[in-house]
Amino acid sequence: MYCILLPVDFSPSTDIALKKAVGFAGRDETELHLLHVIGPGRGPKHLFKVWAVEKEFEQLRHKIREKYPAARVKTHILQGRSIEKMIIESIRSLNPALVIIGKNDPPRRWSIFKGISPGAIASKSNCPVLTVKPGAAGNKTRMILIPIRDFLPERKLEWAVLLARKFRAHVHLLAIQDWRADKDSPLPPVFFKAYNHLQELLRQPVEFSATNQQNITKAVLNCAEDITADLILLNPNTESERWEISGHHHITDLLSRDSRIQVLDVEPYKDLTTTRRLP
Repeated sequence: MYCILLPVDFSPSTDIALKKAVGFAGRDETELHLLHVIGPGRGPKHLFKVWAVEKEFEQLRHKIREKYPAARVKTHILQGRSIEKMIIESIRSLNPALVIIGKNDPPRRWSIFKGISPGAIASKSNCPVLTVKPGAAGNKTRMILIPIRDFLPERKLEWAVLLARKFRAHVHLLAIQDWRADKDSPLPPVFFKAYNHLQELLRQPVEFSATNQQNITKAVLNCAEDITADLILLNPNTESERWEISGHHHITDLLSRDSRIQVLDVEPYKDLTTTRRLP
């Protein structure tokens, strides 16, 4: 049995996350942990707020049991000023296999999750974080995209194998070459290591392409559109985050509300860095 953590705010974002969590669990024996964060406080007003949250939780339990009777549901109410910090603390105490965050509105109107970064959560907690928009909530995972840069992303490959087997999905590798290199330059050895590794473990053939586009985020999204990817596996910060004049953005902020693309932030194993190159 494994557990999934879902930060919830009882908005449409919660329904998106729940729908995807049930799809991930399938018939497996899974424990769903629902987390809601409220601000610190005392007195009758605060007690009423806790009571209201518990009532919302009971409705969610009923909804989950209707669709997934085998699920074990546990609820958590934490007090804190930082939603992101409370999520990270919950991950460290519960040790979930996955965190799922539903994202319904643009960042400026994203309910209590305004300002949190899926990439930062994945990086600081070392737990994979899946971000899902309405268009991907009920969508099946058929094509998984993995960008490969200058090191072997073992943890991303492990997740790709797990998910490809679970959903019978295909995997597409995107080689990110030096933007100064010629388009016809040979692919780096690390790419072939990743490709051969997946070919040995998966029944279906592994697809691949290459790009030397300087903007990694844009290159990944362009490829995802071309191959109609349903899921992108990215390293947090270096691949899933983008800085612009308007501020800091997660790659899902660049997707339309009805996009079918899910993004899974997977922190690399600690002994690997982007500066380490394989022979």
